[in-house]
Amino acid sequence: MAQIFGATILMVLLGMLIGWLLRKVSAPSVLSSRLAGLIVLAFAAPAIYSANSGRPYLEMLVPYGIVALIAAVVYTS
Repeated sequence: MAQIFGATILMVLLGMLIGWLLRKVSAPSVLSSRLAGLIVLAFAAPAIYSANSGRPYLEMLVPYGIVALIAAVVYTS
């Protein structure tokens, strides 16, 4: 449970950072740029975690996908 909470906080913050960088390069809305950042993180975070822990990528894709959905709910509320 603590791992999901920490991953959610990290996804929210990194999604905001990637969204901010996207807004510097192009002109999407704030919510669109943050959600695009979450899409990037939903596929990059499991790859980084699986490379460091030795667990399979597809096994980690589901929990990080759920965390990305929770982070998207945080953005929209």
